[in-house]
Amino acid sequence: MQDPTTSPPARERHHLLEDIQAILTGTLMIAFGLNLYASCQFLTGGVAGLALLGHYLTGLSVGTCFFLINLPFYYLGYTRMGKAFILRTFLAITALSIFSDMIPNVIHFHDISPLFATIFGGCLVGVGFILIFRHGTSLGGVSILALYFQEKHGISAGKVQMGIDAGILLAAFFTVSWTSAVYSIIGAVLINAIMIINFKRTRYNGFS
Repeated sequence: MQDPTTSPPARERHHLLEDIQAILTGTLMIAFGLNLYASCQFLTGGVAGLALLGHYLTGLSVGTCFFLINLPFYYLGYTRMGKAFILRTFLAITALSIFSDMIPNVIHFHDISPLFATIFGGCLVGVGFILIFRHGTSLGGVSILALYFQEKHGISAGKVQMGIDAGILLAAFFTVSWTSAVYSIIGAVLINAIMIINFKRTRYNGFS
């Protein structure tokens, strides 16, 4: 047990290469999970859900939709969170867009159990988010907008995020089959549960 009279240990900062490997590993996991979801016509929350929704409605690739949806948020993120944050976020978004478009060319998903896609895809996305969050990075879009409303208008970022996610998942009932919509909700709950349980800022002291 640590002596309360002693000073806490100094926080070890991430190195550039550590940031890059975490961003690449995390976005690769998320991209794989999103492709599993796309193969079963699922949706999820956040900007990833918007990218899947855009993919279903327009026929554009998931990666292209993900990149385009985030374009308006770069300036907002830069003014609110600084240059380093937005550069890491831009790298993460670009990597996820490339990986999302690359995976269908090297792996073909056929006859996948919807339940397996929900659970395994949700685990991949949840752990992938934790990896990039721990390195001071986001995937832009909804998270940046939520933080903006919190700072500018005093509306809780959590409530904004929850409202947007609820709207995206509600859209599932009008975009895909009701069974896919139900699996989408289960997957979104799983992703958020993984992040809530395994990512607590008070337990992780690595920063870039």
